[in-house]
Amino acid sequence: MMSKDRGYATIEQSARTEATPYLNITKLGIVSRDYRHRYANGYRDFSHSLPVVLELLDRKGCDAALFSLYSVVPRESFDLRTCFEALRNIKTVLLEEFKDGARPAAERYVVFHKKNGIWKQYEFRQVFASLTGMKQDRIQTFVNKEMPKRVLGNFCVLLCGESNGVKYSPKDKKVHDTFGLMSAIPEETKIILNPIHDRMTRFEMKLKRKFLSRNNRWVISVWNKGTTDKNGNVRDGNGPAWTVFHDEKVLLLPQYRTSLELRLACWILTGQHNNALRFRCAPLSPVSWYQLAIRSRF
Repeated sequence: MMSKDRGYATIEQSARTEATPYLNITKLGIVSRDYRHRYANGYRDFSHSLPVVLELLDRKGCDAALFSLYSVVPRESFDLRTCFEALRNIKTVLLEEFKDGARPAAERYVVFHKKNGIWKQYEFRQVFASLTGMKQDRIQTFVNKEMPKRVLGNFCVLLCGESNGVKYSPKDKKVHDTFGLMSAIPEETKIILNPIHDRMTRFEMKLKRKFLSRNNRWVISVWNKGTTDKNGNVRDGNGPAWTVFHDEKVLLLPQYRTSLELRLACWILTGQHNNALRFRCAPLSPVSWYQLAIRSRF
């Protein structure tokens, strides 16, 4: 018997995950969109494109898919499980539920993962967005209590501004692990997934991602296009809607100027080549480019 769970009539209550799962990512697909765009189903979320996007990434051998935040509006009319049924390679799907409106409101973050043929869900919520006005003991509580719940095998998750758990010092112009965030991540956890709501424009953010990628780690951030400033000007910048750092080096992909609302990238996190390939992806619309990067073994 199906049970309703925050709008989904798709996940058996027995399939909920209480304990922190141990998962492994070797090939990751990341997906971003312009969240101003309303799709054919009337929603501005990923639900319209989710089945075909997952099918594409699955065919390319990805075992995990990471979506920018404000991912899916939960509702009974959208059966999320149907998007997973035919997947052969993808075992983990990471996305955020939200309420749409003039200002979208984030809800729970869900890590869907397949174990013994059953799709389970593990959930948590963003704890903070900025250090401004936060008491030190709250940050310390996040590091000590919340981070162990975010380490999910060879990867962990920092939601949006939680990457501010490392602190930039204007005095020496360096980033410091003031609160022990880096120490809270096990050495064998080599991937930090950092899905984001909107593009972060402050220069410190890239420095913090670079810092977090020390010791041969990957830091993969992906956000939505379409955010505007107080004057209504779009502040997307010219680059892609993601950054990838590995061992303090930023990985750059070719830039494609399009008017598309959806973009994809695929990262093989094991391999021994240092080249980037690109090819047309005709089967998926409105996606016109599928970008593949192969990097050194971590």
